[in-house]
Amino acid sequence: MNAVDLYFDALNRADGYLRRALEGLTYDELRLQPGGEGSNPIGWIVWHMTWVRDFITAGVTGERPLWETEGWAGRFGMEAPPPRFTPDNVHTFDPKDLETLTGYFEAVAEKTAAVVRSLSPDDLDRLIPPASSDRPPQSVGSRLGSILNDNIQHVGQVTYFRGVLREQGWF
Repeated sequence: MNAVDLYFDALNRADGYLRRALEGLTYDELRLQPGGEGSNPIGWIVWHMTWVRDFITAGVTGERPLWETEGWAGRFGMEAPPPRFTPDNVHTFDPKDLETLTGYFEAVAEKTAAVVRSLSPDDLDRLIPPASSDRPPQSVGSRLGSILNDNIQHVGQVTYFRGVLREQGWF
């Protein structure tokens, strides 16, 4: 197994856990903030995780993100790109419904999978422009590592919170 295969396997595992954790959640459960207005609801966590993954994947390919090209911004009633993340954005975020939220996630997961499958181990060393002008260029491998790190953390948050909501251990 090479590094690309290992990465793809790890990301697929996280994606699978997220799908299981989201299954059957209600609109109210997607919006519930477990610690009050200062905490992130499941819907926002999933949207944010997906949006970050979308923009990083677009940076790797040099294309525009699906958020813009496939009209996801409009489906969520948001700007493209969305406003800066603030506590108010989190509190007022509307996931619309589970189908819209998971639809965006699945579209981005499919795009990321296609990009990762197209890479060779040598591609991981290629430098790409930074996400913002105050940062240096990063390697494809480093940016993909950011996706994996972000997704694993957020999937853990979602699975934990689902267990608390549904009073069920792991699932």
